[in-house]
Amino acid sequence: MIPAVKMLNELAEYGLNCVDREHIIFIAKSVWYYDLIPDLGQIAGPFRNDVGYLIDCLARFNVLPKQRKLDLITAVEPYKPNSPAEDSACHDPRARAWNASCDIMPFMGDILPFQTRHYASGWGW
Repeated sequence: MIPAVKMLNELAEYGLNCVDREHIIFIAKSVWYYDLIPDLGQIAGPFRNDVGYLIDCLARFNVLPKQRKLDLITAVEPYKPNSPAEDSACHDPRARAWNASCDIMPFMGDILPFQTRHYASGWGW
């Protein structure tokens, strides 16, 4: 199993709150620089919505070309819940729309350094 997919499965099992920050960094880099487009149909667990939310968020960073963003969003959109969580403690509207257990904000400081042009230039972008 690809390491990023294994990490996504762990995220679906334990939730965004309980995943190692290094896993979030690895997943972000896999989405941004290694063309990871997860199949949420192959990911099971009580926190699968956290996976969809994370990928949806990562797809919206400017480090990705427009078509890649669309491909990622299209891949996860069918798994988005029909109605947002009404009792969510999440401040991010996208997290509420996904019924995610928490939002991505605690991880922003960890992943932002990896979505710069300086970092991307080492990957041939």
